[in-house]
Formats: sequence, C-alpha cells, structure tokens
Amino acid sequence: MKKIILLSFAGCIVISACHKTPAPTTTTVTETQVITDFVQKIALPEYANLQVKATALNTAVLTLNTSPTDANLAAAQQAWRDVRTSWETCEGFLFGPVEDNNYDPNTDTWPVDYRQLDSLVASSTALNIATVQNLSQSLRGYHPLEFILWGQNGAATADSINAAQKQYMVALSQDILNNIDSLNYSWSATGGNFQQQVLQAGAGSTRFTSHQQLLLAIIGSISDICNEVGQQASGGKIYDPYTSRDSFQTESPFSHNSMIDFRNNIIGAQNAYLCTFNGQTGASISTFVAAKNLSLDNNIKQQFTAAINALNTVNVTFESAIFTQRTQLQSAMTALNTLQGTLDGDLKTFIQTYVKD
Repeated sequence: MKKIILLSFAGCIVISACHKTPAPTTTTVTETQVITDFVQKIALPEYANLQVKATALNTAVLTLNTSPTDANLAAAQQAWRDVRTSWETCEGFLFGPVEDNNYDPNTDTWPVDYRQLDSLVASSTALNIATVQNLSQSLRGYHPLEFILWGQNGAATADSINAAQKQYMVALSQDILNNIDSLNYSWSATGGNFQQQVLQAGAGSTRFTSHQQLLLAIIGSISDICNEVGQQASGGKIYDPYTSRDSFQTESPFSHNSMIDFRNNIIGAQNAYLCTFNGQTGASISTFVAAKNLSLDNNIKQQFTAAINALNTVNVTFESAIFTQRTQLQSAMTALNTLQGTLDGDLKTFIQTYVKD
C-alpha cells in the first residue's frame, strides 16, 4: 500500500512537471559588475554629456553678447534649459568630487537674491570671471544667469539686457563651464581619476574601503535627492515654496523650469538605480537586488514610477502650482517620501545584509 501510494505520488509529480510553466529566472550580477557599469554607463557618460551641454551654453551666451537678437536670446535660453536637464539628472548620484570640491553649490545655489543681483549689476564692479569666482554662491551659477536671460518676470528681450548684465552673463556662463570642466576632469582617468577610487572599492581605494561602503554611498546619494525634492520639512525643494506660497523661493522661477528640474532629479536617481542612460544599460543595483529579493526590487521600481507619475500630474508651472495645484504637489511629496523611506531603509538594509566585502 505504501509503495503504491509513493509511486502514484511520484507519478503525479512527473505528470505535473511535464505541464508546469517554468518560473521566471532572474539574472545575477556581481558587485564588481555593478560598480564597473555604474562608472562606465552612468557617471562618465553623464558628466561628459554635462560638459558638452555647458560648452554649448557658453557658446550661446557669447553669441548673444556679440549679436543681441531675440533669436540668439531664445537659443541661449534653450541652451540653459539643456544644461539644466543634464545637471539635474546628474544630481541623481550626488557624491564624490561634485560635493568634495563644491561644484554643486558653486553652480546651483538658489534662490537668487535678485535685489542684491540688481545692486551688483548697477555698481561699478567689473563683472569678469575673477569677480564672479569670488562672489557669494547665490550670485554664481545657473540661477543668476537664468535671471538675466529671462528677467524677473520672464519677459526679457535681447534689447532689455544692458551692458553690465551682458558682462555678468558672459562671466557666469564661463564660471559654470569652468566648474563642469573641472568636475568632468576629476573623474577622468587622465585627470583626478576619481573613477579609480570607485572601481577599486575594497581593493586599494583609499576612499571606499569596501564594496559595501561604496554601494551605500551610491544608494545614499539616490536617496538624498529623493529626500531633497520630496521632504516635507524645511529645506525641501517643493516644501519650502509650497508652505510659504512664495514663487521666488522656487528653484528656477524666472524660466519656470522648476517642475522640470524636479522630474529630472528623480529620473536621474532612477537611472542610477537601473544603470541606464541615453539608451545604454548595464549591470545595475536593481538587477543585483532582484536576484535575492525580487519583491524589494519591484517595490522600488514601482515607487519610482509612482513618484514620477505624481510629479507629472502637475500640468502648470510650479510657481503657479503652489497656489492652484496644491493637492497634486502634496501627493508628489508623499510619493517621494515613500520612495526615500524604502531606499534609506529596506534597500540599505539589503546592502548591509548581502554585501560583506
């Protein structure tokens, strides 16, 4: 009796196995592959792209200076938007030289004190590159240049930009380019070679003594930008102007580019997690996580999608949305807080559990 039952049971297994749909498989990648592809597919190409965009911006501003037409103003404005797209995407992995050497605050401090800016332009100060490099950070970088290119009310024309403003905008665009050239150089194998500090994590790097330390730094930078955009406390990109209902406290108020900035921040963070940029993909943190905890990986990807979709529900400028689409902005902050909590909690715990070297 027992034998018959066992044989029948075995037969059931065989029959069942013949018709069972194979379970989905998950690709496995090593920590070294993830780290290598982060450098080769994310950091180096994104910073190289940023340098190209900054060079184009500087060229467009120089053209506007020598040939002040509305068409050239429009071209400079578009070049500014293009470099902002690249910069905000790069903020998805804001660690290393960009922080160490103050490239971020030197180019992207906001809000602009436009009254102080107007006073500076009206003074007898020579607004050359040497002067700009010694100004306070709120008078350097993208946003003072934005103020000149668009004007306080977004209605600047080529004729409305005076001689002092032209001198200032030329110096500002050159300062931006200098900072980005230096940032790109700091990662270059022929420059500061920070890429080697990353690639040799746990194997000779003086900055990252283990794979775990490096992966936590990358994940920390992904989490940080989600927190900066979505945190519901002082310092949040959305929260501060949302709470004060002050459109001049937003990130890019003169060009009305703020919502685009926010979306690109989160897209950049998502790119870093998925190891994808400009149509190229590589071994990712996502793949590494999915091999051991598919549920966590799916959850993170779904939360990225939910956060980006929430930002996309805002269909007016951010400067208007803080008055007219507050519910949508609140939903976006909530989605980003959920995402940031998962990144800073479950994902970091995962790395600490499974990456020991």
